[in-house]
Amino acid sequence: MKLEGQVWFSHQGRPLAGQYRIELLVCISETGSISKAASAAGMSYKTAWDAVDAMNKASGSPLVERSVGGRGGGGTRLTGAGEQLVAAFRRYQQEHAAFLQRLSEDDSLDPYLQVMNRLRLRTSARNQLFARVAALRPDGLNTRVELTLDGGHALTAVITRNSGERLGLCEGAEVFALIKAPWVKLAGDVMSGNRLTATVVGREQVGDQLALEAELPGGVLLVASLVDDPSVPGLGESITLWIDPEQIILCAL
Repeated sequence: MKLEGQVWFSHQGRPLAGQYRIELLVCISETGSISKAASAAGMSYKTAWDAVDAMNKASGSPLVERSVGGRGGGGTRLTGAGEQLVAAFRRYQQEHAAFLQRLSEDDSLDPYLQVMNRLRLRTSARNQLFARVAALRPDGLNTRVELTLDGGHALTAVITRNSGERLGLCEGAEVFALIKAPWVKLAGDVMSGNRLTATVVGREQVGDQLALEAELPGGVLLVASLVDDPSVPGLGESITLWIDPEQIILCAL
């Protein structure tokens, strides 16, 4: 089994850049145009512009600058800070890859890697969240399982009482909460429980279908599959998501 991971930069607690944003900056440097860079990176002009705007705000200094007119006709280019960010990201990415390679070669991790491998083989759920059982509360034929995610975020799942007994759940037990991306919704005003406030760090759109990546404080990532509309926040903006407790599948370790 091969370990994989992603590098993400933050600045003063605000999401700054990951692989997709860095690729966009590289495309801007190569094409001298946000519209051409967006096309090369496989995203809409609005998504590209929102990403650039979010990076400029998060970094505290412009990463991209535009010039108008002149003999060369103007254009868009990276600032010194933008070039430094791209170079730093590539360096950290190389170090991160080397770190993951060393972990992959550590035989003492094999039992844990095998658990992860089995989970990956048996589920297509985009969201596979590690959690610990905080409490078990009987609810008729069901059990409400109160979970604590990494970072301290609370999540409640509802499973049948028989399922809880079969999994051997108890307080302190470690589980994976599996949640398909279409089950993660935008939280409405009347939705209570399982409301998670996060920051939008990634958007992938095909037609009116939108795959949204949101990062909870502490680094936990959620992927939501939504229908795009003006109410969906853009990159770098805050979003509140909701998950139906009955649409969470638990896997005990």
